[in-house]
Amino acid sequence: MQKNNFLPKVSNYLKKNHHMASKVDHKILSELGFLVLKNAFKKETIEKYSSNYNLYLRNKKISKTKTHPVEVRVDQLNFFKNFLKESQLKKVVKNFYKGNVGSDYFRIVKKDKINSAPVFCHQDVGYQIGTFDRYSLFICLTNNNSLNGGMVLYPSTHKFGYLADTGEISKKITKNFIKICPDLEIGDVLIMHSSLWHESGKNFNMKDRVYLEIHIQDANEPSTKFVIIGKNKNKNKFPFDTGSTGRSINSNIFSNSRVQRVIYWKNKAKKLQKIINIQNLRK
Repeated sequence: MQKNNFLPKVSNYLKKNHHMASKVDHKILSELGFLVLKNAFKKETIEKYSSNYNLYLRNKKISKTKTHPVEVRVDQLNFFKNFLKESQLKKVVKNFYKGNVGSDYFRIVKKDKINSAPVFCHQDVGYQIGTFDRYSLFICLTNNNSLNGGMVLYPSTHKFGYLADTGEISKKITKNFIKICPDLEIGDVLIMHSSLWHESGKNFNMKDRVYLEIHIQDANEPSTKFVIIGKNKNKNKFPFDTGSTGRSINSNIFSNSRVQRVIYWKNKAKKLQKIINIQNLRK
């Protein structure tokens, strides 16, 4: 851990292992921006979804998203939608949002022998649609730790809120903060506020590191696609496509956003480079 002069409570919480719990402690979650629930899911439940995930991979029914370093889309598979109905999941989320909990997307985030690179420090909230009171549940389908590229968290940084842009948070800033990579086992769940700064290291031992990420929010938000528990009483739905993963980058909301401009100029540069390469071959 790095020395932190800005968040004096954090070190004390971590030393006492307050971030590891058997049930959701909203006071600790509010303070740290994350919480680890040990053995939140039965091993047989995890095995059911893990084995099917591996089967789908082998049969090439699913694959890593080309534009994302660790994402595997599973939201189109009815089998994985069943996870949202699991009683163990409902037990975890029952005290969020006054018992009305929804989700706008879920996915696999994984590292393995092929995709082992680190992911830079960032926050998720800038990629998401809706209010800022939202969380991700990272459910461990494998043992996840610093050796296989487990998630690294910067406790309490969610208190800074949305940083008004997306991308890599400067190392000149992050070096001043405590960071922690919890050792997680199959069946554990990492609950993380979407504004919390986080990253992940390189997969050194090349063992699979797999989380099933379920993003949760108030069921009454217009972007809710699935109700996990409670009801969605909001009749106001988005009159536009919010994207396959609930992220603004995948939607048709904007006609000229910053992200779209970056993509446009990247594609433009690729085309120009091809032309230059062809001209060089003709010389």
